[in-house]
Amino acid sequence: MNTFNRIALASVICLSLAAPALAAGPIDGEVAAVWWANDFETKSEAGVGSTDGGAAGLRAQLWFKNKYGLKAMQYGSDPSDSDGADYTSVDVMWRPLSPTENNFVAVGVGWQEMEIDGLQNTTSGMRLSLEGRIAVVGMVYAYGNAAYLPSLEDSPAEDSAFGDFEDLESYEYEFGVAWNASPFVNVHAGYRVSTLEFNQNSIVTAGAGTSLDGDANSGGASHLTPGAADSGCDGCTQSATLGQTTGSFESSGFFAGVGIKF
Repeated sequence: MNTFNRIALASVICLSLAAPALAAGPIDGEVAAVWWANDFETKSEAGVGSTDGGAAGLRAQLWFKNKYGLKAMQYGSDPSDSDGADYTSVDVMWRPLSPTENNFVAVGVGWQEMEIDGLQNTTSGMRLSLEGRIAVVGMVYAYGNAAYLPSLEDSPAEDSAFGDFEDLESYEYEFGVAWNASPFVNVHAGYRVSTLEFNQNSIVTAGAGTSLDGDANSGGASHLTPGAADSGCDGCTQSATLGQTTGSFESSGFFAGVGIKF
């Protein structure tokens, strides 16, 4: 998580903790710690590699007059055999429909950054989000949210021999339930998915074969790599073409958490 996201997340948390000291009527929100028991998967034309990547997460939200909101989230995937992934986002929200605190539909726009094992650089981009909540019974409500990131920054692979990751786009969704265990405590449980899709390009020497380098049973990425050059043409000038494969990185699994509500 880079400096921008640390500042953004810390700001929301500080505002949340300070909110009870403000005029209580128009402001409400929550700060929650969660454990996301996810699997980190690499999907490519060579197959699917998966490994456990459970990690702690943090999210915070502020709502003003049940109409305008600010949300920040940080989730991670931390496999034992790779760097996994970190997902950090900040959203500005608006509720076009909000009859009560626990019955509403909200839309938002924000920014998200991802650190993914296999990518040399952090990738980031604008996100569009949709959230809904509905009261079920008593102090229990169900909720769901989804986000789409239509265009993220390209990144070279961590190993330059493996080319570039291009045409990156991402989507995520989450659904769960929350129980207001006390006036100031919410208990959460649900399921969350975050997916980053890509095209992977590498230069392939003419006359060479290509192969996908990576173990489909491991958590590492599978990469399109050049094969050996054709040695049957001494003195020939070799040409290069662009080889391409598609794939995705995905973190998915159940989560549970506890939030401080105000």
